[in-house]
Amino acid sequence: MSVAEDFAGGPGFEDEDREPFAGFVTDETTQAALQNLARSRGWSRDEVQRGGLSAALRQMGVLPPPELMVVDLSDTEDLQQALGGVSELAAGGRVIALGAENDVQTFRKVRDAGAADYLVKPISADALEAAVVRAETTVPDGGQVAKPLGRAIGIVGARGGVGASTLASNLAWLLANERERRVCAVDLDLRFGTLSLGFDIDASAGLREALEDPERVDDFFVDRAVVNVGERLSVLAAEEPLDDAPHVAGQAVPTVLRTLRERYDLLIVDIPRSLLADRPDALEGLTDLVLVSDLTLPGLRDTNRVLRFLQAQGNSAQTHVVANGAGKGGSAEIEAKEFDRELEGKLNRLLGRDPDVFAKAALAGKPLGEVAPKSRAMTDLRGLLSDLVGEARRKKKRKGKGLFGRSGR
Repeated sequence: MSVAEDFAGGPGFEDEDREPFAGFVTDETTQAALQNLARSRGWSRDEVQRGGLSAALRQMGVLPPPELMVVDLSDTEDLQQALGGVSELAAGGRVIALGAENDVQTFRKVRDAGAADYLVKPISADALEAAVVRAETTVPDGGQVAKPLGRAIGIVGARGGVGASTLASNLAWLLANERERRVCAVDLDLRFGTLSLGFDIDASAGLREALEDPERVDDFFVDRAVVNVGERLSVLAAEEPLDDAPHVAGQAVPTVLRTLRERYDLLIVDIPRSLLADRPDALEGLTDLVLVSDLTLPGLRDTNRVLRFLQAQGNSAQTHVVANGAGKGGSAEIEAKEFDRELEGKLNRLLGRDPDVFAKAALAGKPLGEVAPKSRAMTDLRGLLSDLVGEARRKKKRKGKGLFGRSGR
């Protein structure tokens, strides 16, 4: 098996889909240096993007991982969190990290996280070329790397009735049908979850079994437990009796999510507030967390309470605060600017109110994209999706020579 085959991308990707190179930088000088490198090697200069580590992580599970990725860490304040991101990226291909810290401890930590090399900015053309050559010729220990994991995006409502489950089902549908990724939507509310209703399917007993005995979860178990909705979307949900409380085993949630991340490009996980409070280990399996509120005083209070809870737990997932149903009016709604000012974080996106189309979709038991694909609500949802996974990009024909000697197609 060739080195390139060892690095064949994550779940659902074929090797021929992979670009030979991508760069994620934070400043114009570094961007120009990487574009010059790309031009000299016959790679696409368009693959050099601004955004650093966060931009690279957004593309995980949505685009095939490139054979070589140059990632700028200099805008990351938390080195430990950055190292976790490097490990995620390194599971899919070679990573050369760039940073501002010029000390041997940082170099060792970044290398231990899985990076092939660490260069201190500003980078010279010679140093960059030498690092690429080393990445081309170095074989990982044992000749293989760990299997890349897909992204796991959790959706949590700061309070009841803010539409978190509706967002979860529609984001899952968009990822599967418009971004063409293999997606599993997981509803962790075992008694009152509504994800299955959003797709007009019956829940199964598999999720309860998985959480009570996570060691049983393998590919055969997943095939039996999930309900498929179309070619790329699977749903794992339950509807347990009210008088029979499931016993969630220790570390069951992160164990199950990790197993699913090995199989799917992305997970959309609907997490009830009660489970998050009782079992904060659920955060361990997430790469992103969408915290949904409405523009009310109780919503602001509870959003801040959840944000403080996440901080206390040492949450490493990227948190996105979303205000749903904005513009509904009434005396209970507060201005978005005031909400943002009093928020103990950042309000990342407003989603407008469109009750008629949501009601139509709910009654039909279908995702919004099938009922009203051109509605304002779908426009807002696509904007949120871009926040989470980046803009949709067309596949380009590869030019020049691949990183490991394969000709471009």
